[in-house]
Amino acid sequence: MLVAGVGLAPSALAQGSRVVVQGLEENQGLIRQCRQINQTAQVFDNTSLGPVTNRLGTLPAGTRVSLTGVVVQGRAQIFLPSNFNGLSSSQPVGWVSAGFLTGCGGSPPPTARACFRANLPLSVRTAPSTNAGILANYTVGDTVYASTNPPTRQTPGNGHTWLQVRIFDGSVGWVTETSANGQIEDITAIRCP
Repeated sequence: MLVAGVGLAPSALAQGSRVVVQGLEENQGLIRQCRQINQTAQVFDNTSLGPVTNRLGTLPAGTRVSLTGVVVQGRAQIFLPSNFNGLSSSQPVGWVSAGFLTGCGGSPPPTARACFRANLPLSVRTAPSTNAGILANYTVGDTVYASTNPPTRQTPGNGHTWLQVRIFDGSVGWVTETSANGQIEDITAIRCP
């Protein structure tokens, strides 16, 4: 079997700097089809959707994108919106979880919540600072609810990216989204339960 549009057998072997991904296919019926992001979605430069160092950025719920027609189980390649995250035209495409895509409708999806999973123990702080008071704590695997959708983020200069969250009692606080050097992803976007 040949991968459509590529002409190589679909095996997971590397050929120099070129990698052939098993299951990768081109569906010509999907090329340039409009899709809408149904919740905050991270965009990556590869089909495995990770690690965080391969994250190109995040698209908020309601963003309309066009499909390239290239898909692999549970993931879709999209054309990035112009000047996405400051990227040049040399990186015109990215990969997202297909579960975050719906058909383009007349209006954006409801923006009730944006949810994340805690990848490590997190402290909810009164301000976006590691010196701010602690309101609550999350353990690994807990669902973290952003206070707004699209989420409110701050990068105050210490290298951390902070996400504003709403906790169990309705209070608003802040958790780290990434480590100080941006290399560790403290939370991951998920579908809201």
